[in-house]
Amino acid sequence: MNASVPCFRTDLIKTLTLMQPRTTSRENLNRPDGTVVNEPGQSAGSRNASPRILGAARAIAAREGAGKVTIEAVAKEAGLSKGGVLYNFPTKKALLSSLLDQMLAAHRELLANVPVRHPARTLTGHLEIVIHSKDVDDDLSMAILAAAASDPRLLDPLRSDLTCDLERILTDTQDAPAAMIAVLAIQGLRFQRLLNLPDGGAEIRERVIERLRTMIDEL
Repeated sequence: MNASVPCFRTDLIKTLTLMQPRTTSRENLNRPDGTVVNEPGQSAGSRNASPRILGAARAIAAREGAGKVTIEAVAKEAGLSKGGVLYNFPTKKALLSSLLDQMLAAHRELLANVPVRHPARTLTGHLEIVIHSKDVDDDLSMAILAAAASDPRLLDPLRSDLTCDLERILTDTQDAPAAMIAVLAIQGLRFQRLLNLPDGGAEIRERVIERLRTMIDEL
């Protein structure tokens, strides 16, 4: 059985779910022509402001750290009312969830840039993600992990992506144990950076990365 089938099924379920009509508490605000009447105190600019809000959250995290990303701070940064932010993201957890989705999309783009004919394409992509990760993403990742301590479901999209990627990695090699060692080494590099653990210095880190590249190319 093709190992990519479960991932395909997951993607199909997500697509079908998005296609389902949604019923919301705002239905009574819809006009017959399909347009939506603003809720009391809700400006038109506040609706569909998600990209603007997410950009504001990332700007705060980059400038002051993810600990300063609050609904109030994001509203001020985005030039919106607190209600405008809450209209798009009812809780800080919802905001962090969307930031995680945004980071995963960026990761998928990096994976897509690895040449299709590369013998260990997915594994190489994950190594490149670690190498090119930004400080702001690290800070936001820690905030997301902290929030996930009280609600593990927050990390479900990450688990889903990694499950599919691991299936591809193990399917694309004849040496599954060696591939798994490379996966664990890459994850170790990622968490070493996230937790600011000792790494032996920049020179050792670069040599480790080069050794991993060689190991992956030989799989």
